[in-house]
Amino acid sequence: MNPRISIIIPVFNQAEFLEESIESVYNQTQSAHEIIIVDDGSQDTSREIAERYMFKEFPGIESPVRVIHQVNKGLPAARNTGIMNATGDYCFFLDADDILKENAIARFTQEILRTNADIIAPSFKEFGISDREVVLGEFTMDDLKVANRLGYFACIRRSALLECGGYSPRMRWGWEDWHLWFELFSRNKTAAILKEILVLYRVKEKSMIYEANEHADELYAQMKKDFPLIWPK
Repeated sequence: MNPRISIIIPVFNQAEFLEESIESVYNQTQSAHEIIIVDDGSQDTSREIAERYMFKEFPGIESPVRVIHQVNKGLPAARNTGIMNATGDYCFFLDADDILKENAIARFTQEILRTNADIIAPSFKEFGISDREVVLGEFTMDDLKVANRLGYFACIRRSALLECGGYSPRMRWGWEDWHLWFELFSRNKTAAILKEILVLYRVKEKSMIYEANEHADELYAQMKKDFPLIWPK
């Protein structure tokens, strides 16, 4: 039996890109189990765009599209809302301005069946103001301490996410995905790395990663505080 994959799309004021992101999930060669769009207090037309998909007929999707509205709490909280409402075996996180290649869900499914890994991590291609291909490779925990080695867009076993409490709200400026890898790997969860490019990652002048990097010292200190066994004093 194939694993059920829930696609979680958090959105905050991304009306310009949201429809393209959702459509990339619909255009898959293998359908997702469900799509959950978490509107994190958007003040543009993201809410209206998301709700349109609740009433469209897409017979390939096993469950109806769900749109969840909440006051603005930030990206970690929006993703956690998706996790708590998901009914699939795995959760795949796709930001509202990024695009899923059409064979992505099929490849995630194949890799889950082949490896039974807790994390399926695809390679990706940047677009927008960048045009770079990022092909992931194997890494150690020491490598991960130096820099993040995975994209945020990964297919993660839902029970593993629940076990570690999902994304940390303490990572208020970003790097919440990097923090999550330490949560998962410290619990001996496994990862399968795909060298295939399955995600298109939009790079903008004001992407969230730039704000995160401006608070790098604070975020790095938080990770050291949260994982003393990984960063012993």
